[in-house]
Amino acid sequence: MTLVVSDLSRYGFIMVGDSAVTIQQNDTIVGIRGGAKKVQYSRKANVGITMWGYGQVGEKSLDSWIADFIESEIDSKDELKQVGQRLANRLNEELSKTKKPWSELVCGFHLAGYKNGNPKLWHVHCGHEHEERHELRLYKDFPDDQGWTDEDFQNSLLHGHFCHLRNGYHPIFASLFDSILNYSETLRQNFNIKFPHDSFEGRLRFYKLLVQFVADTLVAAGEHPGVNNVLSAIAFNQNGPVFDEPLPVAQEIEIPSEGAHLCY
Repeated sequence: MTLVVSDLSRYGFIMVGDSAVTIQQNDTIVGIRGGAKKVQYSRKANVGITMWGYGQVGEKSLDSWIADFIESEIDSKDELKQVGQRLANRLNEELSKTKKPWSELVCGFHLAGYKNGNPKLWHVHCGHEHEERHELRLYKDFPDDQGWTDEDFQNSLLHGHFCHLRNGYHPIFASLFDSILNYSETLRQNFNIKFPHDSFEGRLRFYKLLVQFVADTLVAAGEHPGVNNVLSAIAFNQNGPVFDEPLPVAQEIEIPSEGAHLCY
């Protein structure tokens, strides 16, 4: 499992992810490693990508494959739709070679970028939780799939508001997030403290704090540490990165022996 969160506000995009990798054999956890670069960014196209789920493509770890994809298959002229569809098509080709059913290959990618100056927070995945699992497809979550126009989204809905995608340990994150909103309101009413601070950096620190809190909660509760507190993150707007905090360089994640697989 994992925890990746991608936020869109009037400041731009924030993408945060942990770096834990679980090794599974059938339904049994047989190990855990760190070092996965789950938040990546294309400077050429000004597009952010996070990843979760089934964690290997052939003889490569998923984050290594995505790094190669960004380097070789994304061009400065590409729009977000082209990136998302190309990502889905290429991975469908590769993952179908495993001959496994899609229910065993579930993975997904948050995509963040701009089209004609309008922010888009989209998602490539294998179907919503109520759907039968299928090949990777591009979903245009915000704003398109909500029925919102770009103008309304930018001028009204994002003014003082936000939206985000979250995957991995998202039920635990959701409970924490709801509680934090109540805590934030208490801080505002009783101490005149704005939490998170109304700034790009404030929102970035906020999401990093929450992901790290989930990681430390799992350890304190004696649960499987499927989320760790070693993070990668990026905050960017239409002009490019504002804060870039990539994961420190680490050794390539070793692909497990036959019969086991990586899970992000």
